[in-house]
Amino acid sequence: MNPKALQARLAELRSRGSIKRFAAEADRDPALRAALEALAARRGLSTDPPTRWIVRALLQREEGARQRRNPIHRDPGFRCLACGRVVPPGGAQVRDHCPFCLRGLHVDDVPGDRSAGCRGRLTPTGFEVAGRAGVVIHYRCERCGHTWRGRAHPDDRLPEGLDPKALPPLPETSPGGSAPLDRARTLPRRVLTFIRRSALWRPGQRVVVAVSGGCDSTVLLELLHRLSAAHGGELQVVSIDHGLRPESVAEVAAVGRRARLLGLSFRGISLDLDPGPDLAARARDARRAALLSLDADRVATGHHQDDQAETVLHNLLRGSGSAGLRGMLPVSAPWCRPLLDEPRAVIRAWAEQEGLHWVEDPSNPGSLRGRMRALRPHLDALHGGSGAALARSARLLAREDALLSALTDNAQERVSRDGGYDWSALRSEPDAIQLRLLRRLVAGCPRPVRADQLEPVLDWRPQGGGRLPLPAGWSLVYRGGVLGLETDG
Repeated sequence: MNPKALQARLAELRSRGSIKRFAAEADRDPALRAALEALAARRGLSTDPPTRWIVRALLQREEGARQRRNPIHRDPGFRCLACGRVVPPGGAQVRDHCPFCLRGLHVDDVPGDRSAGCRGRLTPTGFEVAGRAGVVIHYRCERCGHTWRGRAHPDDRLPEGLDPKALPPLPETSPGGSAPLDRARTLPRRVLTFIRRSALWRPGQRVVVAVSGGCDSTVLLELLHRLSAAHGGELQVVSIDHGLRPESVAEVAAVGRRARLLGLSFRGISLDLDPGPDLAARARDARRAALLSLDADRVATGHHQDDQAETVLHNLLRGSGSAGLRGMLPVSAPWCRPLLDEPRAVIRAWAEQEGLHWVEDPSNPGSLRGRMRALRPHLDALHGGSGAALARSARLLAREDALLSALTDNAQERVSRDGGYDWSALRSEPDAIQLRLLRRLVAGCPRPVRADQLEPVLDWRPQGGGRLPLPAGWSLVYRGGVLGLETDG
């Protein structure tokens, strides 16, 4: 076979199967095998068997660069196939991944490559700052395991701390599209990833879904039902009537009808609370007690990113430390919050796209939550994306709080003595650990003790004995080198 005819045959090979069949033909035809070896030798390639290796080497050398192409590799604006966001035109910047979710597609068409055209998702696995190259993103294909490294774009939304000079602030809404609408399309996938990454529950565990009938809990119910085969939780729907509004009976009944339509077990609970002072706190406590009485492995609630931001802001105004500013955790058994990473606007956009029906939140705009919600637009005017920023701070502080808790556990073993703390050992610990130890010591008080009420202990110098008063008739007492908690009665 002459070289031109051989190259024409090679150009027709597009799949692994066609390569194997052509190599098998060459093994049966000595002339074809000799022509392949001659072509490989002229190009400086190995001619060692098996024959399919020679064919692959020839194809990769001749067509590899020409065949590489990626559908996300487009300079005009496009919609990311991974997250659904509308990506603005890149101009001279050639894009090989989405600047919002950083994902790409493994669709390189390289004949003979085991992973060619697998169309798996390239997901970031790590980052590095590589001199003039700037930030380099490490990728791994979720389908075939192929690894790859590529430069970050100047407008990529990278993790904090990675070459901030190359990260100009981006608008919350991408040009040419609405961020909530774009992100709503991939909400189920992100919620499933969040459930798995945060280990909210294990397959087979009983998960009670608390549904009020509002938008957030309605979306939570629909998502958990649709994803049930993937997350493996055994779902039960519960709705609570506080007995404070005439409409609440019908709202609980509507939740029950929807649950039964989805094939899920349902239980309605009536609390019949009396109007009066501290109604919101009493309703919250009664609701928590009712849900805890169900003896479930997990209780899933519809708290989302905006709730997290309002919680952090509220605790910040109260002067809380990291334990308060960490906000709500994804899971604090038995409670879990599958929507905690999602903004309210995205959740509502998904509900509208799916045609769901819900009741509007009847909470009083003059309540604490209502006033916090009214404050958010003013915060966004000062700094765009304040909700996401507050939620991110909570996430970072939660990690730091977990570290401090572990350090406090170790310190408690060192300082504990006779039901209290050895004074000398306590004072040898850092101030932050001392305050955490003191909060554990006063946990038995009938009324909460604030951190500022414990801070005087850091400067206390008792001589032989002493007493520091606390709320509700309790005191910290120093006696015989030991600091303990006693009642004044």
